[in-house]
Amino acid sequence: MARDDSDSDSGSSVGSIVEERSEADETTFKCLFCDQQFARVPEMSSHCTSEHGFDLNETVKSLGSKADEIDIIKLVNCLRSEAQKGTDPKSIKITLEDLSDKYLQPVLEDDALLFELGDLMPDNDTNAVDYEEFEAKLQKDIPEDFSRLQVTSDRDEDYFESYKGNSIHREMIEDRVRTEGYRDFIEKNLDVFKDKVVLDVGCGTGILSLFCARAGAKKVFAVDNSQIAVRAKENVEKNGYADRIQVIQGRIEDFNTQRQIGKEKVDIIISEWMGYGLLFEGMLDSVLRARDMYLKEDGLLVPSHCNIRLAPIADADWIADATGAKFWKDVYGFDFSSMIPGGLLNHREIGVFDVPPTALCGSANAHLLEMKTASIGDLSFKIPLRMTLDRDVESLQAIAIWFDTVFVHPGSSQDIKTIDDVDWQKNGIPGLGFSTGPANTPTHWHQAVLLLDDDVAQTQKFKKGKILEGTLQYAKEKGDDRGITVTVEWKGKGESGEVQGRVVRSMA
Repeated sequence: MARDDSDSDSGSSVGSIVEERSEADETTFKCLFCDQQFARVPEMSSHCTSEHGFDLNETVKSLGSKADEIDIIKLVNCLRSEAQKGTDPKSIKITLEDLSDKYLQPVLEDDALLFELGDLMPDNDTNAVDYEEFEAKLQKDIPEDFSRLQVTSDRDEDYFESYKGNSIHREMIEDRVRTEGYRDFIEKNLDVFKDKVVLDVGCGTGILSLFCARAGAKKVFAVDNSQIAVRAKENVEKNGYADRIQVIQGRIEDFNTQRQIGKEKVDIIISEWMGYGLLFEGMLDSVLRARDMYLKEDGLLVPSHCNIRLAPIADADWIADATGAKFWKDVYGFDFSSMIPGGLLNHREIGVFDVPPTALCGSANAHLLEMKTASIGDLSFKIPLRMTLDRDVESLQAIAIWFDTVFVHPGSSQDIKTIDDVDWQKNGIPGLGFSTGPANTPTHWHQAVLLLDDDVAQTQKFKKGKILEGTLQYAKEKGDDRGITVTVEWKGKGESGEVQGRVVRSMA
């Protein structure tokens, strides 16, 4: 699932920020290490060198050619953080690897230095990116040229635009497995939410925020970057929770959002961020940034864990229906099989279907992600794969991927180490979570399906009980953090010796 939208004239703080910054005679830049103020950034930088023994320009250069505006933002906040700790400026050595996402949060409120990045950027052949564009792209890598920046900006705009209408939110709310899964966890754990401060990342219509407020939360920050935030605010007001739920339209990483939430950390972050195959749409990146920026050390993330599952498919009839082959091969007596490659299940893209449980021919592999400890880097991974076939297979035709959503908190009785063995039942387990698998009640996530190439599928003949071992790999699409490429490789003992298989499919 996903959220947000970024029309510069509707939800962004950029316009007001630029107007404030335009009064150059009133703007001053505070030294990184003391309280002295300067009218120009170069003067402040020279002062840091002469008075504190810290060469800011050389430090920026040492970050290397890969350093961009986001890294300079992090550098400034990191240095101010070290100054607050009392660290001797002469002893500070910073590398690009030291600049984690936690330094996206400003240390100083309304830090003017963060709005004058041009004076700090290293000299190179690339053009400085306008701050308005930077703020809109805060969670993404800044491309090397403006044309690439515009492409990814359009992609993000399309993504956010898709979540401003009613229909997609109705579909999600009507997904009872999803909505009641969250509601049941909240209502069965009223003591967890009572008098707590909650951050709802990508609040949509505000349904999760309202559940939290009804459960006794003291304050809920409901953040969404799309125009649906306007409706969310109306929903909050109509239901009498405007005194406890504050709707903020903007990206979770935006400075305007940070100012409204304030410096006090929240107790709970709740979000329905999951996409097809769990990680499509890249919204988890923002949730993890929100965790690093806003959540208390002992705070709770909801959901707490997600479990990616994988299993092989062997069902020629279902595959023929899903690819359209059964339909196109006989259209009123004519062969239209040339139309098959354009079907929803094809040899290029990841398809999204409700897979019949009977189509699965082996045990499900699992990969557990813990929201409290996962990093954005962990969302691109390669893990061992092991599948045991439960019947004779004449042709292995596809791979199905789905996920389980888990809600546990420090007082939960469920041992996360045994979560793989949980029987999720059709609609999930109230208070614990739910599964989006083929054996469960269908959800709006369905299952992600990777169709094997015909020449590979024809070689995949195995006997019952044979074990297929290999790897599952998730990788972000280059230049598009919302897309994913999934690669599955395996080998096993067939009737005539070792059989290997590989499938690579993308979703963008």
